[in-house]
Amino acid sequence: MSATAPAPELNPNDNNAYLVYIPSAVFVVICPVLMAFRIWARLRNGGKLGADDWTAILALIFTLLTSGFLVASCQYGMGRHWATLNKHEKFETNKYFYMAQVTYKAAINLVKCCILLLYLRLFHVVQWFRLSCWALLAAVAMYCTASITATIFQCRPIARAFDKDDTPGTCIDTAKFWFANAGFSIATDVIILLLPMPLVWRLEVPTAQKAALAAVFAVGIFVVVTSCLRATTLDLFATSPDNTYNIANVMWTIVEPNVAVVCSCLPILRPFVMGIIPALRSRRGAGSRGLPSYGNGSAGTGTGTGAQKSRATQGSRSRSDGMGGGRGGGDWVELGGVAAARGGLRRPNSLTGSEEDMLAGTKGAVEVGGRGIHKTVEYSVQYSEEQQ
Repeated sequence: MSATAPAPELNPNDNNAYLVYIPSAVFVVICPVLMAFRIWARLRNGGKLGADDWTAILALIFTLLTSGFLVASCQYGMGRHWATLNKHEKFETNKYFYMAQVTYKAAINLVKCCILLLYLRLFHVVQWFRLSCWALLAAVAMYCTASITATIFQCRPIARAFDKDDTPGTCIDTAKFWFANAGFSIATDVIILLLPMPLVWRLEVPTAQKAALAAVFAVGIFVVVTSCLRATTLDLFATSPDNTYNIANVMWTIVEPNVAVVCSCLPILRPFVMGIIPALRSRRGAGSRGLPSYGNGSAGTGTGTGAQKSRATQGSRSRSDGMGGGRGGGDWVELGGVAAARGGLRRPNSLTGSEEDMLAGTKGAVEVGGRGIHKTVEYSVQYSEEQQ
């Protein structure tokens, strides 16, 4: 009869808390700085903050709270072996981890809402895109509410969520819940990432500028990567009897929403990127200040009893979506094609047919410097003067 091997003695000095401290310290500097630059980029030249900006600020608050709760959890025992913690340390560790679960779900879903609101601000003239964004926004908002509610009431009574030893009751299968949450998060990240690409690649601009625009919207790939890496650690954390020591998942719980906040700010900060890589700059288009610009027309001679002079004035007016709150500079990508006037002056804000599909490579201009999508409609006004 063989004797059972004794369990290895745990070292009470073992501590993996650095997996929480390091990313928290890095992102507590990076994220607020980028958010401050985002706000500055919006407000410069008389701009206004939009719904996407306020949502981004709220997402940053919940992200910082998530990091703060997990750092507080490490002060009591997160990162150390569970068996080496006393009763008070276990309670406080689980309590702060429980609160971090709630703020994490709020943060990660608010960032998704922020990006979708940004899309609506930029591409609101394209109907199928606008409807897709609203549908996704509704799905994310409902899931955010449901997941936060399920997290808060994961145990009955609630206290059992962070005090399973002394509080009798029942809890949901947290492993299945975490995997379901990760699956929804990754799926929506991929959809949000791919959603604007058809519009970008149908623009009538040089391939290099298409690639630059695609890269601006594709920064979310980093969020997808961090979400997938976090998902690979869920099983170990959910099933480990020593999950206060095996905290790779806790590290990714900090990294994922912080990276999401960073990625949500980068498209607004494209001018800074262009300052580093001047080759990505696009030329200024007509009306880039939001004002009409006019050119000289050509004169012609008529026939008949009196000489007729025909003068043509061509210009452009830009239609802003209110991204920057009115006038202001920005970097423009000029699209091909000129909308010839039929029967005189055409109203620039009459969006019908192919005009509404301006991002599909017909008419207009796209400002990608953080102040929105503007539509520039070229028009021609012709009139004649009869000389007596």
